[in-house]
Amino acid sequence: MIIRSIGVRRIPQCASVLVNYSSSSEVYYNQKRCISTSIRQPMSLIPTASSLVAASPPNIKPYLQLMRVDKPIGTWLLYWPCTWSIAMATPAGQLPSLYMLSLFGTGAFLMRSAGCVINDLWDKDFDKQVERTKLRPLACGLLSEKQAVGLLAGLLSSSLAILLQLNWFSVAVGASSMALVVGYPLAKRYTYWPQFILGLTFNWGALLGWAALKGDLSSSAPFWMYAAALQWTLVYDTIYAHQVAFFGEIIVLSCP
Repeated sequence: MIIRSIGVRRIPQCASVLVNYSSSSEVYYNQKRCISTSIRQPMSLIPTASSLVAASPPNIKPYLQLMRVDKPIGTWLLYWPCTWSIAMATPAGQLPSLYMLSLFGTGAFLMRSAGCVINDLWDKDFDKQVERTKLRPLACGLLSEKQAVGLLAGLLSSSLAILLQLNWFSVAVGASSMALVVGYPLAKRYTYWPQFILGLTFNWGALLGWAALKGDLSSSAPFWMYAAALQWTLVYDTIYAHQVAFFGEIIVLSCP
């Protein structure tokens, strides 16, 4: 993990910290100096999502950043429960449908992007006051609220087009997730358990994938899978929250 420079103002003389990061960087703090040495990474022939966004035209880049295209892990976290469910619902002796996997992959990308836009619309005033989020397109003014709403309308319309490729029961199951997508930012603001709402939202594909193949949710299997994936989300998002808090504070050290 690479520590970026986030608000480093001073390093007290009484501070002494050694933080080692394999394959990324090493940062040494002592009483007299701060030395940062980075290890050169091998050049990859496959461009990363962040490099593609960085090389995109200036008028498109803010939209891609608002959609978090440069941080694709969220799309994978949304997509994996869909693939598990599709695999579980596939008849024994057959491989999962590539058509369904592609359909749900596209839908995961679109809905994760839509969720990020909704999140930033809710939180833009708060994001301006946080070092980690103050450069997001809405917070720093690169995009207006009207432009973000227009992007959201396009993403949701495209997601609906994907959803309509499934059976009508699946359409109802998929549409019902919108309450969670819209409500998650409010859970962060007014409750102490936003990870629980995030887990309910991100793992909805465990139910939707099963419904898309079976046409119903009469079996208990997708619900057990949904519950298990929910626990998984509670763990990884709690770890992530603590990492953000820890690494945000380790840069600026204070004397007792």
